[in-house]
Amino acid sequence: MKMRKYVYMLSAALLLFVLPSCFQDLDQDPPFNYPEEPPKPPISEDGQIFYLSFEDNFEDNVSNTAATIVGNPGFTEGKVAKAYAGVQDGYLTFRLSDLASDLGADLTVGFWYKVNANPDRAGIIVIGPVTEGASPEAQNNRTSGFRIFREKGDENNTVQRIKANVGNGTGDGWLDGGANADIPATAGWKYITLTLTAGKAVLYLDGEEVATNDLSQISWAGCDILSIGSGAPRFTEWGHLSDNSLIDELRIYNRALTAAQIKDIIIHDSE
Repeated sequence: MKMRKYVYMLSAALLLFVLPSCFQDLDQDPPFNYPEEPPKPPISEDGQIFYLSFEDNFEDNVSNTAATIVGNPGFTEGKVAKAYAGVQDGYLTFRLSDLASDLGADLTVGFWYKVNANPDRAGIIVIGPVTEGASPEAQNNRTSGFRIFREKGDENNTVQRIKANVGNGTGDGWLDGGANADIPATAGWKYITLTLTAGKAVLYLDGEEVATNDLSQISWAGCDILSIGSGAPRFTEWGHLSDNSLIDELRIYNRALTAAQIKDIIIHDSE
């Protein structure tokens, strides 16, 4: 019994010593600064030649070049801070000569997209050449550059189908994944990616491959501008015009990202 009594007394004494030490930081002046969690590592900029974050401006963060603004596109709440808000007859263009690097055989275009299904078709991101001799409403030269666009996926326009087209210098190839590339009209943010290498073009939706084409190699012949938020002015004949959807975190790389690297971006921006 005496031994147990001594143990109790010793335990009580230890508590009286330890508890004040544990809680002394609660009312100390200045208060104890707990270490913060380290910030998440940034997305790799290896090969990144264009980046639009849409934070209250339409400026490429790599070249510090401002877009040419057509109409009155604006800003709204985005996937990461703010995003591009499309409007009827509104879009952005950049001269390819202002990019940080020339475009080559390897390329990745990736961006967050929140669809507005009205109108039921639109251009999203387009680089293409002029259709010589055609009116502005009939521009459709697909022998070079690429076109990322959407069309209705069913008769009731409850889904929008993401597609792409790539020119190889003499002809063009299509990336149409059918229902695998459909986005419900009420969907939230989706991550769209087009990757190009010599011999392969791949279209991804949320990091999953939805369409491929064994393209020989992309041609950039005659391409001089990048359009964002519309097929205009170089992809207009079939009505893929301005897009009322939202676009965020648009990145272009001069290399083809892997599916794993694309998913790393998705995870980074979703945390």
